[in-house]
Amino acid sequence: MTFLVGHSKAGKSTALEALLYPLGLLTATVMPEVRDCDQVRLVFRIAGVRWQATRSGSNPRARVSLKNLDDAEEIEHLLPVTTAKAGETTAGAFVQNLLALPAATRGATRVGLDDFHNTVMALRQNTIASEFLGGGKDEARILALEVVLDLWNEDLAGLEKNASETASRHRAARSALAQFKKLRDSGALADPDSVRAEYEQRQREHRAAAERWQKASDALTAAVGERGRLFALHKAAEAQRRRTAKQAEAAHSKLNGATAEHARAEGELATLLKPASEDCTCCGQALPSREPGLCRQCGQPHGGEDDRREKQIASARAKVDRYRLVLRSLQEAAVTATAEATAADKAARDALTTRDAYDEGHVLPARKAAQQAEKEAHGLSRDVAQLKRQLETADYISAQEQVIKTAKEQMEAAQAARDVALTAQEVRRKDVVGRWSEFFLSRLQQMNPDVETAHIEPSDFTTRVKETHTADKTFAESSVAGSPKVATNVALLLALRDLGRTDPRVRVPPLLVIDSPLAGLGTQGQDHDTGLRLIDTLISIADENSPDGYACQVIAATNDPLHRPYPGVREIHIDLGNRFFDHAPRRDT
Repeated sequence: MTFLVGHSKAGKSTALEALLYPLGLLTATVMPEVRDCDQVRLVFRIAGVRWQATRSGSNPRARVSLKNLDDAEEIEHLLPVTTAKAGETTAGAFVQNLLALPAATRGATRVGLDDFHNTVMALRQNTIASEFLGGGKDEARILALEVVLDLWNEDLAGLEKNASETASRHRAARSALAQFKKLRDSGALADPDSVRAEYEQRQREHRAAAERWQKASDALTAAVGERGRLFALHKAAEAQRRRTAKQAEAAHSKLNGATAEHARAEGELATLLKPASEDCTCCGQALPSREPGLCRQCGQPHGGEDDRREKQIASARAKVDRYRLVLRSLQEAAVTATAEATAADKAARDALTTRDAYDEGHVLPARKAAQQAEKEAHGLSRDVAQLKRQLETADYISAQEQVIKTAKEQMEAAQAARDVALTAQEVRRKDVVGRWSEFFLSRLQQMNPDVETAHIEPSDFTTRVKETHTADKTFAESSVAGSPKVATNVALLLALRDLGRTDPRVRVPPLLVIDSPLAGLGTQGQDHDTGLRLIDTLISIADENSPDGYACQVIAATNDPLHRPYPGVREIHIDLGNRFFDHAPRRDT
């Protein structure tokens, strides 16, 4: 039994909140003094094995180190505080497994180490006098107590889940049938026989339409193929037209060039055939007479003037004759090229006309017919599908009645299996909670002799306490000002440990942390007397051994020092100048 003694703000809660923090608790609240620590270490014993847990105070998300101090060969476990990876174990889950506390589930509720800590291992200062076992959700509290009392097992949970799921399926099936019948009675649903007849008729129409669509599609494919052939013919004819037109243009260009050359040659010949000029070609004056053999214009000697002129005329005549022959040949080539271009142009126009006429007369009608047949077939297909759904809906009642029958059989079988298991479990539940109630009354009377009766409700573990000359009190009606709720909460957990000493199946951890249960110890009167009796009660629970040979370790906090020394009870005195985290004793063993 250990008491942290010191007035308010001395740091008692800081120490108690940090006590189990290294185990990887998620809901643990730690003060700045704890967050300033690089590491917070706890040495604890489970089933005779000493363990060491180390966790960072400054980084609550850092991994937790868990080490077996009694087995040097066992590896150190570095585990996360939380995890989203499938199959990865958290530090809290590891410790929970060491404590042999299963991770029980019921519906959306799943209990972990934090739930056991908040329910059966610790009473916090801010809730001890006002809430039932630390507050929290009722579902988690009930499930955690069921695990501790060995009233939960995985097989029964599976049977309860199966019974709940089969009952939900049965209700859903009945509800669906009821809604369907309302639609049928309102006339929103057609008669099954008429729907079936229309469905068969639409099927026949759809098959005929599908055949027509196939024929129209085949005809369109053939028409498109023929159009492709005509398109290719027109393309070839157009290429031929462009080629012959280019050749005709080239022939005419050559003919024009030859005509110009011929005209120039004839001009030169005509010039030579004119009489020689008697005037100077430079100034236009009459040329003087010269000696024979001299040029009359320049006076230079030359051969015979008549011979030279005749030679020039003969050369010009030969040139004219040569160009005349070339011109005649080019004229014939131009005529031929023009004729070929004209024929090619007519062939291209004819091919285009044929192609366009085939498009208009065959391809477009075939495409329109295929599209119409496709539209008709698709429309009938939708009608068939809709009628099929209506037909299935029309036959829904008989099918759904069979579904309901099967679901009812499954539900009744699941409920019967669950009820058999629950019957056996309820026998133990009433027996265990009944013995727990006896211990509860005894512990309450130790702290408050005026308590006459005390009862724990087996279904949700709430309590009813009656004092002499008072009406019944439940937790919801109890005082939130101090000792009544404190005494009730403490007595319930002490009684739970009493029950664990007599029933090995009760898995209550032999540790109890209580923050400031003795608020009235320094006063006089009833609160003072209750505080003294509470001290004696806590000391007695810490002296009694569990079946495994270990006593329950109790760590509590109080503002006022104990009124006298108690054998085996340790007091750690702290104040503003001698705070717990400044001078906390260290133990290496």
